Amino acid sequence: MRLLIRRLAIAVFLLNLLAITWPVLVLFRSPEPLVLGLPMSMAWPIAWILIGWVMLLVLYHFDSKDQSE
Repeated sequence: MRLLIRRLAIAVFLLNLLAITWPVLVLFRSPEPLVLGLPMSMAWPIAWILIGWVMLLVLYHFDSKDQSE
């Protein structure tokens, strides 16, 4: 299970890197539509930051659970 979570984390962070760099970010640079009052060009990187934060929480949870056993 731990190996699966680590591979999932690597995949999420590689997608994160791809999603906030030039080739993909250009697709989301328009000021419309607004997402929670933010233009899409700001909401897209913020969403990926939050996704990365959640993935770090999941990694921390599983690593701390494995160390306590």
